[in-house]
Amino acid sequence: MNTHMTRRHLLLSLCLGLAACDSSDTAPLPLNLYECDAGETALRHLITQLPDINPGVAKSYSIVLGEINRDGMTPATDEFTKRLADLKLKFINAQFLKDIEPDHTIADPDTRLAAFVLQLRSLQPTSATTWDAEVGWSYKKEFARMKVQLEVKNGKTTVVSFKNLESSSSKTPAVN
Repeated sequence: MNTHMTRRHLLLSLCLGLAACDSSDTAPLPLNLYECDAGETALRHLITQLPDINPGVAKSYSIVLGEINRDGMTPATDEFTKRLADLKLKFINAQFLKDIEPDHTIADPDTRLAAFVLQLRSLQPTSATTWDAEVGWSYKKEFARMKVQLEVKNGKTTVVSFKNLESSSSKTPAVN
């Protein structure tokens, strides 16, 4: 009986283990794994593509990971955001952003001015050295989304290609 139970437990454990392993290329990464070199590179590229909306007006930036929905958004950690300190931009943790009436502008709580929300919507390894990412930004009622392909060569992650997926603004630069 003991051997029969051991085999049954072994078989059950094996089945549960196989069910937990998803070998498909579409299995999403946990959001905490977005905070890596590939995620940083995708966001840096996104920042270079931001249009100059409201020239001369101070801007704040906030990074969110994954989907934004009615349940809210997942802010990037402060440690991850600090990786972008060399850009000399004012970053605010997304948990502190304010919704300003009457038009529900997402704003910096200190200045009450609209903030750019930078979204690393998805990040998926496609091989040992390549990644696909979807990134986007919003500012007031303007927004854009793009797909970015990344590659790691000689230990450095770079953008291989990108294309615009969706945009609300004619100010959004053309992308290849």
